[in-house]
Amino acid sequence: MSPQQRNLTGQVYRCPVCGAELSVIRRAQGALAPRCCNTAMLLLPEPHATYLCPVCGAELMVILEGAGPLAPRCCNTPMIRRKRAA
Repeated sequence: MSPQQRNLTGQVYRCPVCGAELSVIRRAQGALAPRCCNTAMLLLPEPHATYLCPVCGAELMVILEGAGPLAPRCCNTPMIRRKRAA
């Protein structure tokens, strides 16, 4: 299965008709082929950033990056920014 066929955490798909977007929040083995407005959604080149709490395992996903530095904390501990999947 090629990287374009695998669903990976943070991948973003956009509808070329209405502009709706979705993001993968949990990776799996199956090939994801989302459709909207009766057409295939496009896989965008840049995934959303994700963070992981090293204590409890909570995860978060950044939907829109801001101008300032993001430093999320959970369990009174800095969350770890995950590296982008290849």
